[in-house]
Amino acid sequence: MRFFIFAVACLVATTAWAGQIPYHPKATLKVGQTVILKGVRTKCDGKRAPGFFSLRSKFPKVKIGVFKDGGKGTVNSKSCNKEVPARAIVFKATKKGKASFQLYGDKFVVTVK
Repeated sequence: MRFFIFAVACLVATTAWAGQIPYHPKATLKVGQTVILKGVRTKCDGKRAPGFFSLRSKFPKVKIGVFKDGGKGTVNSKSCNKEVPARAIVFKATKKGKASFQLYGDKFVVTVK
């Protein structure tokens, strides 16, 4: 039974984000942990979330971790004044340190202990 619960938890943690994508401008992680930083949208009239590979070219270089695909979801866009489809951007900590960076117009501070 414990294995089943663990397997379901892992599946949920790795599947696409189906709801409202959270926004975390500051995060403290341990090596190996992940956090959803934000959702990135296309145009206000977009019908679907942007593809992860089309977004990667604008990711900053960060020495303490890597960016990963968090799946599709939605964000409440202030500039669109409505909820729109978006792609969740996940940060995975790979080594200890602290990084400040901008990602699609927002500032982030990530600390890895």
